[in-house]
Amino acid sequence: MLPTQILDRFIERCPAAVMVRATLERLLKPARLDQIFEDSKQRQYTKQLLFSQVVAIMAAVATRTHASVHAAYLAVKGRLDVSVTALYDKLNHLELGVSQALVRETATDAAAVIDAMPAARKEVLPGFEVFYLDGNHLSSTEHRLVELRATREGPLPGQSLALLDAQRQLIVDWVPCEDGHAQERLLLPELLERIRSGMVIVADRNFCTSMFLFGLAEREAFFAIRQHGSTLTWKLRGKRRRIGRIATGMVYEQGMELHFQGKTLSVRRITLCLDHPTESGDTEIHILTNLSTEKATAQQVAVTYGTRWTVEGAFQTLTDVLRCEVETLGYPRAALFSFAVAVLAYNTYAVVRASLRTAYGAEVIKEKLSDYHFMNDVAATYVGMDIAVPDECWESYRAMPVSAFTKSMTELAHRVKLARYPKKKRGPKKPQPRKKSGRRNHHISTARLLLKRRKKSP
Repeated sequence: MLPTQILDRFIERCPAAVMVRATLERLLKPARLDQIFEDSKQRQYTKQLLFSQVVAIMAAVATRTHASVHAAYLAVKGRLDVSVTALYDKLNHLELGVSQALVRETATDAAAVIDAMPAARKEVLPGFEVFYLDGNHLSSTEHRLVELRATREGPLPGQSLALLDAQRQLIVDWVPCEDGHAQERLLLPELLERIRSGMVIVADRNFCTSMFLFGLAEREAFFAIRQHGSTLTWKLRGKRRRIGRIATGMVYEQGMELHFQGKTLSVRRITLCLDHPTESGDTEIHILTNLSTEKATAQQVAVTYGTRWTVEGAFQTLTDVLRCEVETLGYPRAALFSFAVAVLAYNTYAVVRASLRTAYGAEVIKEKLSDYHFMNDVAATYVGMDIAVPDECWESYRAMPVSAFTKSMTELAHRVKLARYPKKKRGPKKPQPRKKSGRRNHHISTARLLLKRRKKSP
């Protein structure tokens, strides 16, 4: 059987896996990855193990194609001329700047593909580019390092800030930090350096600091950030005006002045009186914005802030669908690089979802496609496809123009049967019953509980 005929069989049986592989081939061009490393490294150098090879191994872990770094290494050991010790040594010393550049540069490549599919873009706030900002702390790792073997405390390998492009659903920037106990706000100055004029930053109250808000204004950027009660010096101006309703409550507006280091910044405080309290019991949400009334109404600002949960959904996808945290990687730089590669995998999936939105419409994909079932099917097929389909069959996806690539991806998307990946909506949460402490009896027999239930039933 000819190689193209083998690929055609996978296109027929599992087009989802072909879409993911084609996008990975596009974003993980070895020459492109190695150039990113050369442009962003400070002290590291390449000897035998190429940066592109390290990314390929970690991508197999991030997409759950292989269960561990060692398993991914064994799968390609015959093509590498280095030991597994050399691989881990490379991972443990990868500079943070290299990991950052990997996310930013590949996100740029992914954005070019999505922009060639106009129907795939989502308009959040008319006339503006909106970005969601949030932080993420990596979970504790195993106690593999010598310094950790004498403690039961959970070792934290680091944290990061992520900037999600709301229109393209891509994580376009990422600021890592090796100190897992550091305050997220300490990373904001580095993020500010890459903020462009005209951007709209949407974030929760943890990022509502004078330094950050004034820094955004100085760069002619805009913000819609929930007010923090103790991080600003401010004064209200005028009376609070009732503006109108949105789906979640009544919207009010009032002027406010912020003061910082002798400077004054005039903003609008948008108050949303919620129909139902938040999980923490809040009945009102105050959102600060420097967008003028002509550029965005109070209702538009409130609705835009309400979509901020999208970035939390991205982190949920990174955790549940992909594998952004490898508990065996104890060194902070290795753990953060693993997270960066998972972000790359997330952006790869964002391109695939954009193709599906072009084929079926944004609402259909939002309501009917399960990310978990989709990627689970891809992971189950990927290894067999890698063995059966020769590398030369994927060369065309790397080299073809963007317009041709998007056309090919859309054709593949039309072949995907959405019924194969059904999304089940969760119903309203039920109140949890009060639980026993478990201090006296640490275990309980499930069979005995079920027996008691049968005896009670009529």
